[in-house]
Amino acid sequence: MKLSIVMPAYNEAENIPGTVQEIRDIIVRTKKVTDYEIIIADDHSSDGTFDIVKEMSGNNVRCVRLSRRGGSHIAIRAGLGNSSGDAVLCMSADGQENPSCLNEMLDKWEKGAGVVWGLRKDRATDTWHIRKTAQVFYAVLSWMTGTEYRGIDLSRADFFLLDRKAVDAMGQCREKNTSIFGLIAWIGFDQDLVEYERRYRKAGKSKWSFKSRLSLAKDWIFAFSELPLFVMMIFGFFMVLSGGSYGVLLAVKKFGGDLVPGWEMVLAASVVLSGIQMGMIGVAGEYIWRNLDESRKRPLYFIEKETGGAGKKRMAG
Repeated sequence: MKLSIVMPAYNEAENIPGTVQEIRDIIVRTKKVTDYEIIIADDHSSDGTFDIVKEMSGNNVRCVRLSRRGGSHIAIRAGLGNSSGDAVLCMSADGQENPSCLNEMLDKWEKGAGVVWGLRKDRATDTWHIRKTAQVFYAVLSWMTGTEYRGIDLSRADFFLLDRKAVDAMGQCREKNTSIFGLIAWIGFDQDLVEYERRYRKAGKSKWSFKSRLSLAKDWIFAFSELPLFVMMIFGFFMVLSGGSYGVLLAVKKFGGDLVPGWEMVLAASVVLSGIQMGMIGVAGEYIWRNLDESRKRPLYFIEKETGGAGKKRMAG
């Protein structure tokens, strides 16, 4: 079989040579792979990542550089679109993910799994609040979408192996505002997992900031659930019920001769209601914006330049 390895990279010039050499050594020891290609999807790095890969190209290694930074998920989709293997392994270029479990992943693939997830055995390398936030997020997401993702704990997911059919299915999903992990879980196919020990970065700092995590969570929630709209509806019913109950209370007090609260209560109620309405408009606006963005049908990415021979582009930008 031919195996494609896709590595999204943003300013990983220090880590790429060692990561590429490691995956090469593992592939040599893997008798299942008769041919392979390593595709570095350079997310418009500024540290010479493209030039580093260019020096290594020509021996099953090449690089496609995006014309602008789009994030790791867009870079992965660019790599998938330029891959030609029977299966595609997607992993980061920072060396944290241990590809020694490749043989086990290929065993699962040969048995019919269309998607094989690489799950870290624990999240000891993360801080406590990141671990708990991830667990809560994926638990809520599972509840919202009515699925447990086939028993796979995606809060520990880092990299994955896709069958060619799964890659082609991904290519048919052209939406821009989405999460690639959510998309993989959504497309179906038989999905399995292997566990591995996650390592510390060899050099540099992680590009996953709090803002990046928050953006990913927002994309996943808006792309795969109607929760924000459902919450808006519940708030609406609650405020109608509260307002009606309060109106009845005021009427009873007035006819009973009690003093009706003055402008202060009215002002407080107006501020609260206005805030809720603004929040609801913001949620509706988010959905409208996403629909507008998708309706433009702009390409997900543009290739600025690439090294080596161009692969078969199964998923156009």
